[in-house]
Amino acid sequence: MTEDRSPIARLDVENVGHRFGRRILFRKLTFRLEGGRTLAVTGANGSGKSTLLRILAGVMEPVRGTVTLIAGGRVISGEDRPLHTGMVAPYLNVYDDFTARENLRFIARARRLPGAAARIEAALRAVTLLPRADDRVATYSSGMKQRIRFAAALLADPPMLLLDEPTSNLDEPGREMVARIIAERQAAGRLIVVATNDPAEAARCDAALCVEDYR
Repeated sequence: MTEDRSPIARLDVENVGHRFGRRILFRKLTFRLEGGRTLAVTGANGSGKSTLLRILAGVMEPVRGTVTLIAGGRVISGEDRPLHTGMVAPYLNVYDDFTARENLRFIARARRLPGAAARIEAALRAVTLLPRADDRVATYSSGMKQRIRFAAALLADPPMLLLDEPTSNLDEPGREMVARIIAERQAAGRLIVVATNDPAEAARCDAALCVEDYR
């Protein structure tokens, strides 16, 4: 049988729970997300939305339960899951002393991405930063820095996008850019999780999950 190399991905989350000390964030959290679908993660500030996204990305281990990412016809191991995930969040740092292009070049080199120059050009074009690509990030507004985070997340064309408050610090054209990127990635069969406090943003997703319902 020929191995399935389709870009369609699947995320299986089974009985995931996490706590900090005696404070329970969530428990017995279970869902399946297919490629081409979007999931909104909602809840009050401090309820655990960002923690859940870090667990899905594989950069944090849950106290209990399992997270399984399947892409390209194979199960992605836990240690490799961050390399198959594009994450956007206001707390992710970019290097102020680098230009946007240098930031992306650094990421491409660290991840040993083939065809780095073409990928960087495409990512900068997707977030409409090409005219400022060679300016130092220190000269950028907070919204422009958020655009670099999107460019970095798109660089490897990952099967899973995790977006934590993706429209944070963005103006109306920036919010339209986010909607376009989500639609394009969804059409390409990628799976997308959006953590948000914006009811309108959550309503645009195919399904919603409130972390406070799992305490």
